[in-house]
Amino acid sequence: MTDGTQPQPADSSENDLKGVLQTLARHKISIVILVVFFTVGAALFAYFRPDIYAAEVSLELSSESSALSTDIMAQALGGGNSNLANEIIIIQSRFLASKALEYLDIGTRYFTEKNLREVELYKNSPFVVSSNYLDEKLYGRRFSVIPLDKERYELRLDPPGGLKNQLTALLRSYGILPKSKEEIITYNGVHFYNEEVNTPWFKLTLQKLYDPALSEYSFSIVPNNNMWDFVKGEVKASVPSGSVVLITIEDTNPLRAQEIANAIARSYLNQEIDLKTSEADQTLMFIDEQLEAINKTLQSSQSKLEDFRKSNIVVNISQTASLTSSKMSEYESKIQELEIEESVLSNLQQYIKNNQDISGITLGSATFTDPALSKLILDLQDASRKKKTLLIEFTELHPDVLKLTEGINSMKASIRFTIKNDLSAISERKRSLKKIIKNYEKSLSQLPTQERKLANLTRKSMVNEKIYAFLLEKRAETAILSSSTVSKTRIIDEALLPTRPIKPKRVLIIIVGFVLGFIVGIALAFLRELLDDTVKSAEEIERLTNIPLYGTIPLIKGKKFTSAFLESFRVLRTNLEFIPMGKRYQTIVVTSSVSGEGKTTITTNLGIILGKGDKKVIILDLDLRRAQLSHHFGLSNRIGLSTLLSGKHSLDEVIQRTDEKGLSIIAAGPTPPNPSELIMSAKAEELVEKLRKVYDYIIFDTPPAGLVTDAMILMNKADVSLMVVKANYSKKDFIKGLNRMIGDFNIKHVGIVINGVDLGGSYGHGYGYGGYGSEKYYTD
Repeated sequence: MTDGTQPQPADSSENDLKGVLQTLARHKISIVILVVFFTVGAALFAYFRPDIYAAEVSLELSSESSALSTDIMAQALGGGNSNLANEIIIIQSRFLASKALEYLDIGTRYFTEKNLREVELYKNSPFVVSSNYLDEKLYGRRFSVIPLDKERYELRLDPPGGLKNQLTALLRSYGILPKSKEEIITYNGVHFYNEEVNTPWFKLTLQKLYDPALSEYSFSIVPNNNMWDFVKGEVKASVPSGSVVLITIEDTNPLRAQEIANAIARSYLNQEIDLKTSEADQTLMFIDEQLEAINKTLQSSQSKLEDFRKSNIVVNISQTASLTSSKMSEYESKIQELEIEESVLSNLQQYIKNNQDISGITLGSATFTDPALSKLILDLQDASRKKKTLLIEFTELHPDVLKLTEGINSMKASIRFTIKNDLSAISERKRSLKKIIKNYEKSLSQLPTQERKLANLTRKSMVNEKIYAFLLEKRAETAILSSSTVSKTRIIDEALLPTRPIKPKRVLIIIVGFVLGFIVGIALAFLRELLDDTVKSAEEIERLTNIPLYGTIPLIKGKKFTSAFLESFRVLRTNLEFIPMGKRYQTIVVTSSVSGEGKTTITTNLGIILGKGDKKVIILDLDLRRAQLSHHFGLSNRIGLSTLLSGKHSLDEVIQRTDEKGLSIIAAGPTPPNPSELIMSAKAEELVEKLRKVYDYIIFDTPPAGLVTDAMILMNKADVSLMVVKANYSKKDFIKGLNRMIGDFNIKHVGIVINGVDLGGSYGHGYGYGGYGSEKYYTD
């Protein structure tokens, strides 16, 4: 109901719990479908996902190992953790994966299908395949094995890539498609077990271990050395605490996971031993080179001494000369030791100066030098080795690589400084020893010539013997060190055979699928609600406008809804009776926003209900452009308003009585060229005045108000105007615009009738039909 003022729209921001529940109820079927779809999809995904097993082996990296820094300051600054992180990268490196393959045989993989799922058999295969030759194009390709009987089997090699490639190969074989430049290798043949299958592309033998239980198997072959990428991808390393490293291998086969884990741990220990053994071997090589040179010198000096004794009268050296010669030989041997050390240091200095890569530094040669320098060289070699390992995975700009590069440059500077100081110290010691030797030479110069020559020869022989003995001692020490080399790292727990898979969590996946389907369903429901700009219910109309709602017409879906449909029109009739107008109303305009909203249906049924109340009712079909009223009653549209207003027929001629009590109609008649002018003519007004004197109610079935202005002009002249809105059809924007339209045309006593409401929801409103919204109320 309206008065003279323009109505104000209701608060459109109200969105209470009831509205949310109504939205969910409207889209409950789509929500349930999505929940079922996602749950079933998650269940299928969980079922077909292979079981993943985890094998773990724990290592303890000793604090004395090169893997951990013993520098307290480095640990305080995080250097220790960085070194431990580097060791983890080494464990996960391609280098160590390649080493682990020496203990594994995983290049040939065996598969079968159980309960629609593919299962990898590993060492549980009923047969073993040995290959003497395999074309590179067949690396990783699946060979199918179909057991025929106890002696024979069918070997098949299908085109790669599934059905598409198989169809392509078939069409090419029949000449339908042109031949490919790259040959697709296929094969199919029947063979005996233990018989070599010899083809241009492969040579292999199938050895049966026991009778196959299934109808089909398959296998693929990749050279074992090429499986490093497979092994590397399975390795995960972590530091649970302190210096303990946990190596975890995840694999679809529990036995293979165990073997790979133990192989990685063993390879890590062995590579440390190999590194130390290599250093000892380099030391032995250096010592052997020195021994060979000293041995030649020793033999030469002894030979000269013997020749002198033979060619001269042998005399005994005096006690003083003997003591002097012994001292001089001792100092001269020390000078030679210093010269060896000086030579080593000079070579190191030159090598570091001319080479960026310092991996070629011989560690053994540094054992004759300053212990601090030896430690620096060991650290430098260790850092260089780690940098090479990191560069396998990362670039020079990676933070860990940059940190190691900075440390290497710092250690090189320290080594250069230490070598320079050591060379200076050696030179000073040599000068001091040479001064002492010169003093002894002065004392010997006073001896007789033969005795002096004998003393010099004896001294040189003694010097060479001492140097030779010194080198032999160093060689023995190095050989003992090499033979007793052990790893500083120890295995705490070897990997055990996993008994239960850790993934997938099938119950969790199904729950996630259910929840995800529910969330997506709700989100999609609200998204559809947001994008849907049609009116859904009476409550929604109340939120959009203050125009009163006179009636709610349910959607007829069967016989049990017929009574509800008829009762809704009785409620509409009752609500119209309570309009406070100050006078009895006679003219009712029924219109809508667009065609298809049930305007004519509402008009005819309202006329029928009013006629059953012992009232005389007439309906005028003013929708001259699209006449529908006469069809509802099965009457003729040959004559009507268009012929009446144009003067071709009289009023009595165009009035048609219906089979309904008290109800007559005037059809639209043939479509005129000027419908708006006829409706707005003076004859139309005279017609209404004549009908007022005869009929209790005059109902106008007008054109849609959203398409032409005829309805708005008629609404301004009528006693009551009904705007028909269809649920899930009429646009919200039109409802919002009604307030402005009514204000612009100064229309009074306007009400809304919502049509096509599903009785599944409630639609009670105001007096007369608050309880009629329940489906249970209307039962035959």
